[in-house]
Amino acid sequence: MLSNLSSGWLIALGMLLCIVLLFICHKIYIFLTELFKPFKKGRSYWCRVIQISDGDTLTCTRLNIRRSKTKLRFAYVDAPESSQTYGKESQRVVKALVYKKLVRVKITDVDRYGRCVGVIYRYRRNVNEEMVKRGAAWVYEEYIRDKKQLQHMKALQEKAKKQKKGLWKNSRPMRPKEYRKLNK
Repeated sequence: MLSNLSSGWLIALGMLLCIVLLFICHKIYIFLTELFKPFKKGRSYWCRVIQISDGDTLTCTRLNIRRSKTKLRFAYVDAPESSQTYGKESQRVVKALVYKKLVRVKITDVDRYGRCVGVIYRYRRNVNEEMVKRGAAWVYEEYIRDKKQLQHMKALQEKAKKQKKGLWKNSRPMRPKEYRKLNK
């Protein structure tokens, strides 16, 4: 069939096949680099939680070929330190919600310690909001830029305060930010 074509057509067909092959190789290259890249700001990833450091920090392995481990910090919330009052309980709440489970993480930022900061979802439940609802963490108001989201998170915190949930059982709980300053 190809022997019936003139040499000009064969050259054109060969060039077209080379272009298609280059395009396919480029798409494969892009796919593989995305597969092996660490977490990137603004993107969502699936991962399995393998360790809970404290009430607002966890370590997970991304579901890619490399199985990259990443330390993640919860966005918009600040949980008590492990050594602080209600710190261990806050850690237990996170453990009950996500430990050894598959979660979706939407990366919002990278903090000064190189940890990815993100919103963690288990099924469709926002775990960050759940921590505030259960009184296991404060709203980190300084980092929420969206006014609607700030109002929503503050409303969740006020509801937990009124119901005296979690850390709000204490008459005057200390914010982790203040606790860290005192213990420097």
